[in-house]
Amino acid sequence: MKKIILLIYSLILISLINCTLYSDSYNEGDPFPKPYEYHSPEELQAFLIRTEADYPDITDLITIGYSVEGRPINVLVISDNPGTNEPGEPRVRFTGSIHGNEYIAGEILIDFIMYLTQNYDPQEPSNVVTELVNGSYIAVIPILNPDGIAAGVRYNSNGVDLNRNFSTEWVVSTAHGDSPFSEPESSALRDYSVETVFHLSATYHSGTVIVNMPFDYASESNGIIPGEYDLVKYIARLYSGSGIFLQNPDILADPDVDSGTINGGDWYIVYGSLQDWSYKERGCLDLTIEVAKESPQTLEGIEEVFLYNRDSMIEFIFAAGTGIYGKVIDENGSSMPGVSVYLNDGINDGDLITVTDSDGYYYKIVRPGDYSGYSLKFSAAGYPLHTETIAGIISDGGKVEINVQLMP
Repeated sequence: MKKIILLIYSLILISLINCTLYSDSYNEGDPFPKPYEYHSPEELQAFLIRTEADYPDITDLITIGYSVEGRPINVLVISDNPGTNEPGEPRVRFTGSIHGNEYIAGEILIDFIMYLTQNYDPQEPSNVVTELVNGSYIAVIPILNPDGIAAGVRYNSNGVDLNRNFSTEWVVSTAHGDSPFSEPESSALRDYSVETVFHLSATYHSGTVIVNMPFDYASESNGIIPGEYDLVKYIARLYSGSGIFLQNPDILADPDVDSGTINGGDWYIVYGSLQDWSYKERGCLDLTIEVAKESPQTLEGIEEVFLYNRDSMIEFIFAAGTGIYGKVIDENGSSMPGVSVYLNDGINDGDLITVTDSDGYYYKIVRPGDYSGYSLKFSAAGYPLHTETIAGIISDGGKVEINVQLMP
């Protein structure tokens, strides 16, 4: 037991040392009170209600839970059929302000909501925004930590860092909560993401500018990286390389930065992050996007940060559109939820394991390329492992449909 405790404290110390090494280029939130230009939790609530009323055909406002102090945690779903599970449609989640003193992290998602809703035109199906909304299920959570935003502090009202309160590699610490998902905010996101299967997601922060890749708890330099790291790097570099993201002068100054991206553990170690939980426990590729060294204090500054990220966000969603999808049914023809679906390259199984949703639909994001020799595997309790061969090339934005019936 003593050895385990010493190991935990050693890991925490290493994390603190790594933070210190790059403290000149990374700030843990804003040192000033929330500027007037930013939405309070109450103003955000009013904005989301008004948006749903103004755009009822493409939005659906959902309350997924409440904060420690009872503030609602809201999701605005944007899609041409926001209340429906559509086969072949990827689900993308954007989460902002998990840290309450990172104001810009939520504000650019408010700007993104306005951009999508105001530019959607059902009469122009080739319009970029219309194509995006018609082909995707986009869930936007501008503020996960409303109590922190209201108080201008990093933690929630229990003094817990919500981005250390998820179950993957969680370690005991006062600021990490009593246990994984001990906090109502993190448990609300967990429950929502279990009920609604997501395939790609991004969590927004401020403190520097970088696209941070899984895993946070382990480093690429030590060889501990996601099994599907080619896909992770492809999506991350697509985000950083789109639009004008790389023109931001505040890109993280770190020797491990590559094309505006970095492996989380090579930057500094974090345990219990949302990003790692999404990847390992839900089969959802999640990136942590740092968008500003500190939150701008003018409307013009907020707009500038949004524009640095707007085209990246668009291409990020489009990237989810390249994949393999279908429906899984049982021997009686009934839909099978919770079936694990993963890729095999002919030698190794992939580790990004998605699951079928409540209607039995699955969606597996892949990067464009030749998948001759690859197969898709389906695993469910009480059924033998089922394998389907994937034929040929999947082009950028292309989708392959594979429907499966599992037999006991």
